[in-house]
Amino acid sequence: MPTKQQYLDEVRDVLHSSAREHTTSIEQDYCFDGIVHEGATRIAIKISLTIDNVEPNSLEELSRICPILKCTPLIIGEKTRKRDLQDGVVHTRGSIPAITLETLRRLLEEGILPLIVAKKGGIYAKVNGQKLKEAREALHFSRGDVADELGLSRRAVYEYERGTINPTIDVALRLEKLLKAHLIQPINLLRRDSVLEPSSPPNEILGKHTHLAKKALEILSRLGFHSTLTNDTPFDILTPLRRQVLLSYLKHPLERFDEERLTFLANLADVLDEEPAIITSDRSRLESIKGIPVVYLKELLEIEDPKEFIALIRNRRGA
Repeated sequence: MPTKQQYLDEVRDVLHSSAREHTTSIEQDYCFDGIVHEGATRIAIKISLTIDNVEPNSLEELSRICPILKCTPLIIGEKTRKRDLQDGVVHTRGSIPAITLETLRRLLEEGILPLIVAKKGGIYAKVNGQKLKEAREALHFSRGDVADELGLSRRAVYEYERGTINPTIDVALRLEKLLKAHLIQPINLLRRDSVLEPSSPPNEILGKHTHLAKKALEILSRLGFHSTLTNDTPFDILTPLRRQVLLSYLKHPLERFDEERLTFLANLADVLDEEPAIITSDRSRLESIKGIPVVYLKELLEIEDPKEFIALIRNRRGA
């Protein structure tokens, strides 16, 4: 088993060799350690050699921000506290899939999707319910016939066809043999749900933020933006715009900004083609830092039209 640093280096090597646009900041302790982007595919990666060591608050925040960023969340690791993970098998922590680095490599470099899901109680496969029904009917089998042949309940066969439950890998293989059809489907880890309005952050996140954060959130809300605060990310507020997402970094005073965090934010905005901004109550007149626009609370208070706010950010980017 590699050391933590060796593993982090191996992850970077896989991301580089896959020739996809990406950015990582593995030294920082965020709810995600890197973003991979190619076409419509966006993956937010959390790296943890032991997947059980990912904190629950990181899992919650990653699940909350990924729909806004249009990303699929993935945990990359090699073991639980009890056993090693297997290549080609999807585990979950919270609602987030967890896979090995080799599974990620196959996914990015070869387009090979895993076929098996590990859950409490066994190893499961996803079957195509419509194909299952069609294959059964083509052989003039009733659900009862299939159930009797395989030692299942009729209800189980019905649920497999509806896609509401998945059979164990053993049952899935026996279904394929009995019905002479290819039924097992790859697990599309790159599928993401439709973008939804951001959910409200837990009260403990709201309580940790400063007056600057709460004031900025209030102003953005007045301008008609449904923003959400974050806690373990390189940005502090996420704001869905019409076609992009504003990644806001909050800082006062400006000279105390975290350079590594700001660099990661700039790289993240470039990779995802989103809009970054620094929001501050400082009185400096800087228009940008590291190519990231600086917006002052005093300016925000005077803005009435949301289009004016977006134009201000875009005019200052790279100034």
